[in-house]
Amino acid sequence: MDMECLEYGIVRYGTPLYILNIDEMRKNVQDFRRVFKDKAGLCFAMKANPFLVSQMEAVVDRIEVCSIGEFEICKAHRIPPEKVLVSGVLKKKEDIYQILDYYRGKCTYTVESLNQFYCFVDWCRVNNEVIHVYLRLTSGNQFGMDKEIIQNIIEVRKMCPFLKIQGIQYFTGTQKKKAEKIKKELEYLDLFCKEVEEETGFQLEELEYGPGISVAYFEGQKDTMKNDISVLAEAVSKMQWKGSVMLEMGRALAASCGYYLTGVCDIKQNDGKNYCIVDGGIHHMNYDGQIRGMYQPLFRVNPEHENGKPQEWVVCGALFTSNDVLMQKAVIKDLRIGNVIIFERAGAYSMTEGMALFLSHALPKVTFYV
Repeated sequence: MDMECLEYGIVRYGTPLYILNIDEMRKNVQDFRRVFKDKAGLCFAMKANPFLVSQMEAVVDRIEVCSIGEFEICKAHRIPPEKVLVSGVLKKKEDIYQILDYYRGKCTYTVESLNQFYCFVDWCRVNNEVIHVYLRLTSGNQFGMDKEIIQNIIEVRKMCPFLKIQGIQYFTGTQKKKAEKIKKELEYLDLFCKEVEEETGFQLEELEYGPGISVAYFEGQKDTMKNDISVLAEAVSKMQWKGSVMLEMGRALAASCGYYLTGVCDIKQNDGKNYCIVDGGIHHMNYDGQIRGMYQPLFRVNPEHENGKPQEWVVCGALFTSNDVLMQKAVIKDLRIGNVIIFERAGAYSMTEGMALFLSHALPKVTFYV
C-alpha cells in the first residue's frame, strides 16, 4: 500500500489504527486460485481475522467458524449458511443446538469427539433433519479423534440416518517451516482415506485440510510461500484417493493485507539506549514467533525523514509491563514525537492474539482500503 493511502488513514482516523487492504486480500486469493485451479477449494479460517469475513465470503468457497462468537459475527453479516463450516474443539451442547436451530442442515459441521457426535445425533432425531458433518482426525493432540473412533462412527452410520458423513478434517498446526512436512501429511491422509474406505466400505467425499503454510514476518527470514504453495498443489494432484480437497487457511490468505499504525508519543534515552513509546503495543500487535521485539518485522515510518543520522531505537508500547516491546533494534532516521510507525503483514492473528484488555486501553479502529 502506498504511503499516500496510509497518510489518509492517519489524518482521518488517528492512531492506533488497523488498515486492511482488500485489494491485496483479493489478489492473494486469486494467486491461490491460479495455482490450484480445480485441484482444491479454499476455506478461510475466520479466527485469523474476523473483520474480513464479509470480504472473504465473496472470494472463497467456505468460512470456518470456531466459536459461538464467530457464529454471531457470521449471522450479523448474513454469511450464506451453505458457505459456513462450524468447527472448533469446544462445542457446548447449548451452543450446538443454538447454531443448529439457526442454520439447521444448510451448513456443514465438524465432529471433534463422541460427545459432540451424540449431540448432533440427538438434535437430528428430535428435529427430523439431515445435517452434513466432517469427522476430525487427531494429529496427536487434544483436537479430533483417533482413527479407530472415526471408523466406529462410520460403521454405525446406518443407525444415524440423519447424520451424513461428508468427509475428514485434519489440521496439525501453523507456520510450518518446511514444505516437505505438508507433502508427508497429504501422503498420510491419502493413505488414511483409502484405508478407511477399504475397511468400512464407505466412500469419503471430501478432505478438509489445513496445510499451515508459513508467512515470513521478519527481516532476514526467507519467504517460502510460493514454493510451499507449489509443493502443496503438486501433492494434492498426486493423491490416489479420489475425493475432493478443501484447503483451510487463515494466515496465508490474510497476513499481507494488514497494516498496524501506532503513533510515537514519547522519546528518551535510558542507560545509553534510545527508547520510543508508542500509543499501541503488544495488546494490539502480535507476530508469530516474536518475543519482546527480538526480531525485526517489516515496518515504515511516517513522515519519512531523509536527513538525520540513523539511530537504533527500542520501540515500546503503552502497557505497564517490560514485556511490551515491539522492536529491540529498529534503525530509524531522525525519529520524532508525532511520527507514526507502520507495521506490515499484520492482517492475520496480529490483532486477535494480543492481550487486548490489559490496562483497558481503547481498542484501535479497524478500517478498509478498497
